[in-house]
Amino acid sequence: MNKTTSIEGVNLAQDWDALLEACDNETIVFGYVDHKVERGYMIRFGDILGFAPRYRFDLCDYDLVPDIFIDKPLPFKILSLDEDNDHLVVSRLDAVAEIHTDLLESLSKNQIVQGVVSSVMDTLVTIDVGGITCLISQSEISWQPFNHPSELLEVGDQVSVKLLKVVPGKAYLTASLKQLDNTCWQAFVDEHDVGSVVTVRVTNVTEFGYFVTYENQLSGILHWSEISWKPRSKQSVMTYSKGDVLEVKVSDLDFEKQRVSFSLKAMQPDPVEIVFSEYQVGDIVTGVIRSRTDFGLFVEIAENFNGLLHFSNLSWFSNSKNNLVNFRAGMPIRCVIIDIDKDNERVGLGLKQLYQNPLEIQPSVHSLEKSPDFPREVRVAVSSFFQANCHNQVVGLLTDIQQKMRQHINLQVDNVFFDHQEIVLPDILVVLISDDFFASEANQVFRAYLASIKGTPPLILPIVADVVSEAQKDPLLEIAGLPVDGKPLQQWRVKSAYWSTVNKALTKSVRYVAGLK
Repeated sequence: MNKTTSIEGVNLAQDWDALLEACDNETIVFGYVDHKVERGYMIRFGDILGFAPRYRFDLCDYDLVPDIFIDKPLPFKILSLDEDNDHLVVSRLDAVAEIHTDLLESLSKNQIVQGVVSSVMDTLVTIDVGGITCLISQSEISWQPFNHPSELLEVGDQVSVKLLKVVPGKAYLTASLKQLDNTCWQAFVDEHDVGSVVTVRVTNVTEFGYFVTYENQLSGILHWSEISWKPRSKQSVMTYSKGDVLEVKVSDLDFEKQRVSFSLKAMQPDPVEIVFSEYQVGDIVTGVIRSRTDFGLFVEIAENFNGLLHFSNLSWFSNSKNNLVNFRAGMPIRCVIIDIDKDNERVGLGLKQLYQNPLEIQPSVHSLEKSPDFPREVRVAVSSFFQANCHNQVVGLLTDIQQKMRQHINLQVDNVFFDHQEIVLPDILVVLISDDFFASEANQVFRAYLASIKGTPPLILPIVADVVSEAQKDPLLEIAGLPVDGKPLQQWRVKSAYWSTVNKALTKSVRYVAGLK
């Protein structure tokens, strides 16, 4: 097989017949760049225009078509052709790879070659090596800091470069200018190891982070992921500007590519190590909710470290995702560490675990006192203080439960006022709590009532019925498992999800007291 195709004698196709013949025989045709379009280049073959996708024309997308391609016949392979629809798609790279097969296979990594600068762009320089495009990235141009590659190179300059990557089948070449002089690199690695602390200056801001310079000589990379431990987003940490001076650690020395990487986060302890060294299962922590998902809350319990509070660990009374509607990002929250997974760097949190499970005794002491026959009587008393609307809604839910479970449970619903009247001991006591409740005399009577109980105490089910201020602290609020902040809770009470949660809590409590599984 002939690996090199001579340019001379190749037909300069001028019509559809010549193009069709070249397509059928898989031969190379020559055409001229007509103009650049959004996704590639229009190529003229006589009166026929073909399309070359930008990454089938060359290794990069040019801002402007380089002079090296203008008014010169260029080789192309035909990718697809449809004369009836004036459709012609061609590839210059495929033709270059075929024409220069021998040259490409003679090149190797670390080889030094000569070339001519063909274009100078913001972050890239291309050189022509015997008809093949070679890419030089901004970081491989010079050890010295610069604002734009045009400060160091011009189109037409003769340069020597060191090849970094060679892929003959794709006519793909990358190279480095700065690695021809390793005195700056060698001086740095002679004095510094991974972990060394150095002072650098930001010289350029990029999509992936920053280019920084050590002593105005050695350029390196500070990736955005190395700015902060577990950043919430790239935007949250990309706050530095050109000219800022930073104290960083050397995080990586790539001797093959002569590239140094730095880390700013390494200057601070890893928050994961802090959490695992300072906390253990059972510790109570106060954090801030950073985000709410379908499955739970991410709570920041240490700087840049979030634990997961799963929705199933919000309340003993209802294992429902609907509980999540009561929480939002930015709220402070007190919870307990229930799991530590060092291998996966995860911490599990619980809210309901702050207090004892009121439903943990199986069977319940209430069910043991009831008749084994059905329907079993269950008495529910709903406190009536200041929350008339919420009270009526709760009684309505209990009425629905009364109808649905009538074959197994004889549900009796009463009101209780705690006004020193003689109270018949209920099985379940639903307490509607609010700022008004905590400030009322009825609250004191309620506490005295609980302390005076001689027999089996009722199952207490607290429900936040109205505004509860942020300063209010009470065990009932923890059991309720609802937000304690300065904003009214009516905005959540109107949501079906809120009342669905309350309904599930009432149903679970009634079934537990009745001894139903």
